[in-house]
Amino acid sequence: MIRLFAALSLPSEVTERLLALQTGLSGWRLSPERNLHVTLAFFGEIDQRQAEDVDAALRSITSPRFDLWLDGVDVFGAPKPRIAYAAVRPDPTLSQLRDKIRQTGRTAGLELTSERYVPHVTLGRGGARADQRLTRWLEGGAAFMAGPVSISSFQLYRSDLGRGGPTYSELASYDLT
Repeated sequence: MIRLFAALSLPSEVTERLLALQTGLSGWRLSPERNLHVTLAFFGEIDQRQAEDVDAALRSITSPRFDLWLDGVDVFGAPKPRIAYAAVRPDPTLSQLRDKIRQTGRTAGLELTSERYVPHVTLGRGGARADQRLTRWLEGGAAFMAGPVSISSFQLYRSDLGRGGPTYSELASYDLT
């Protein structure tokens, strides 16, 4: 079995800015640079045949290139925040690409969870109650902006769980037109 997800990788100049943004998240488990990405669809744990079907279906996707903007910070899970993130500015091309990718998963026979999509880059995982340090980080990060990031491809990643958290490996890249 293999855990797969589709995502947008980010250039090093953006990940460096995100790493600097993480410095205010004391007490959080920070995402390492290699794990900073924008998830498009999580396919879950699937067998090799399904993984090959997903790869083949992803190769057939056509979508225009677009610019991505990171715009501010926030947390999921109030009042006990569990994920701190850099927000991705909503974009119709991004949403359409995500919808196409999710459809390929369904076409490959996968049952994908239905949830509201909030595009973001996970910066840290917590679990502690909100405190003054987090409030200061949120206030300071409200003005954070990075972009435009030219998106010309999306990637298929493998996720391997370990004691130190997940490790992501890029398996394939798919060009946008």
